[in-house]
Amino acid sequence: MAAKRSRQKKKKSANDQREFVAEAEDILERMFEDLSELQEQRHTRDEVDPDLVNRIFRSAHSLKGLAGMFGLDAIGDLSHHLEDILDGLRLGRISFDSPAFGLLDEGVALLATMMTGLERGDTSAGGDDEAARVFIAQIAAAMQAPEAQTQDELDELEIDSTLLRALTEYEEHRLRENLRRGRHISLVDSTFEFANFEEGLSELSAAVREVGEVISTLPSPGDAPESQIRFSLLVASEIDSDRLRDRLDDPNTNVEAIRRGSHPKRPNAPTEPAGSLDGPQADGADRSGDESADESRAARVEAPETGSLRSISDTVRVDIRKLDELMNLVGELVIQQNAVEGLASRLSSDELTARVGAELTKANRGLDRKLKELQASVLDVRMVPLRQIFEKLSRVARRLRRDLGKEVELEFKGADTELDKLIVEQLVDPLVHVVRNAFDHAIEGPEERQNVGKPASGRIRISAFQRGNHVVIEVEDDGRGMNREAIRNKALESGLISENDTLSPGEILNLVFEPGLSTSDEVSATSGRGVGMDVVRSNLAEMGGMVDLSTREGRGTTVTITLPVTLAIIQALIVRIGEERFAIPLGSVLETMAIEPDQIGRSEGREILNLRGEPLMLRRLCEEFEIEGAGREERQFVVVLGMGEQKLGLLVDRLEGQQDTVIKPIKGPFQDIRGIAGATELGDRTAILVIDVSTIIGDAVRRREAA
Repeated sequence: MAAKRSRQKKKKSANDQREFVAEAEDILERMFEDLSELQEQRHTRDEVDPDLVNRIFRSAHSLKGLAGMFGLDAIGDLSHHLEDILDGLRLGRISFDSPAFGLLDEGVALLATMMTGLERGDTSAGGDDEAARVFIAQIAAAMQAPEAQTQDELDELEIDSTLLRALTEYEEHRLRENLRRGRHISLVDSTFEFANFEEGLSELSAAVREVGEVISTLPSPGDAPESQIRFSLLVASEIDSDRLRDRLDDPNTNVEAIRRGSHPKRPNAPTEPAGSLDGPQADGADRSGDESADESRAARVEAPETGSLRSISDTVRVDIRKLDELMNLVGELVIQQNAVEGLASRLSSDELTARVGAELTKANRGLDRKLKELQASVLDVRMVPLRQIFEKLSRVARRLRRDLGKEVELEFKGADTELDKLIVEQLVDPLVHVVRNAFDHAIEGPEERQNVGKPASGRIRISAFQRGNHVVIEVEDDGRGMNREAIRNKALESGLISENDTLSPGEILNLVFEPGLSTSDEVSATSGRGVGMDVVRSNLAEMGGMVDLSTREGRGTTVTITLPVTLAIIQALIVRIGEERFAIPLGSVLETMAIEPDQIGRSEGREILNLRGEPLMLRRLCEEFEIEGAGREERQFVVVLGMGEQKLGLLVDRLEGQQDTVIKPIKGPFQDIRGIAGATELGDRTAILVIDVSTIIGDAVRRREAA
């Protein structure tokens, strides 16, 4: 029984160690990367980035805490002493020429070796506990060097003593360092509303960091309304307070210069203080610390190479271009597999080779299954959640609230909905256009909203959900809606339409997608729902998507974007018109059926089909591309297409089955053919065109509304 408990304990310990390595590996990799960047900054820049030192310090602190949670004392103790070195660097107690700084790389390498031992299941923390103890002694000896005595630069400042007392040790060090480098010190005071002071303070700090460093941020006493709070930012910058004030350009923000008093700054100090982030040791310091460091170096344990740490984490970062290359290779395999299928079919149909054909058919089925699994796996790797775009839109919204002076709530729903990474990247600009225009032109100002009985704060809701093989994104605002008469008038002024043109309500709305049309009377970076809406439609069309508008005047507007889940390998339905074949993405095909000529009806000059009691608009593919097809008196097939809420029946001569296809762009003089998304290669090496379903449906809907 005791032996069984011992085995269970060892098993639990080994599992804990592997779990620790999986968690700690990323931290250690970041430390290696940041230390490498730190060394590069020391040799290429006048000043080391303090945020970089802080980042390495936080990594060591995180590793120490993680080791403590798992009871790995040796790793935790070594991390703690490396943290001490980094804390001394960030606070200016240790210079970058100190022997202690030189131990950082070796210390992190030793941590890597210890973690390698843990990954192998060594219960003694890699068998390097003794090495860690010796190395910790080296760190203690290297940190015994005395601090240089220098004049305190803070005595020169004409600054409120209460503010100085409120500074942390690190903030005092950063203030001294900036003074030593001759930078301008300013005090930036600003007032914020309690309801959104965090956002306002963050934006102010970001604006300051563009030209300097925020040394400290503190609540500030002073007269302010009960609904407001004041903050003071102590800032160091290369520009003076007057230029900083002009740059911030905020009536609620005051910038005051912090001047130096009667104590002159020593022009060319022969030594740099120990508090410098990158200065040498002071001359004349006690050399006993150096002797101790020399002795410790003589007894130094040789740190193993870091290459022995084998990565065991489940997550890797892959360039999307490599995934594209992999997907292209899978696509080529699909084409070759289709060729094998055709060959097997021909062999099976001949009596002399029927047996070989049957065996080849069986092998091809197995190949087909494995290719589909490979295809699904690669597609799954490419899928990313829309949360990535939503986070970017939140930043855009924060800037627009400030620039436009409107309080608008941005709501998100369906952030976990996934799309192909390539589509997500191309979707950013269209969505930014839609949100920007909703902010600027759709949402009324606070007074106008209250006058019509609306809350002073506007709302924009962005929802995403999957519908079949498509993802639908709806951007809905509760603004003033779109005035069709105003759109029509603007189109007349722009020469897009004439007085004699008769347009349906839907066609009038679609005019906002025409280049240059805006219903805004003022020109700005964000004004007008028409600004960029032509870009929205064209960009979405390139991705095989479409965009719809719906509006209720005085109530709001909804922009509905429908996109395919992926643009990579897709299943396609092969159809024939006369002597020509086309591929239709199967994700947009709802159903197919054969119909007789007498089943086709007409309504208002359009061909329709009674589909289970609902009228289905029909279009003949031969007429779309002006090619010769079957006569109207012959039996035909209907391919029912669906995208979003729109449906269309496409009449074709024959259906020739389904096939995995890889859509390739068309190159040469005829690249932009309306209604064609690209080309694909079939198993018999024949290249055929791929139908752009979104364009075909969109054109058909516009024709219907114009009738």
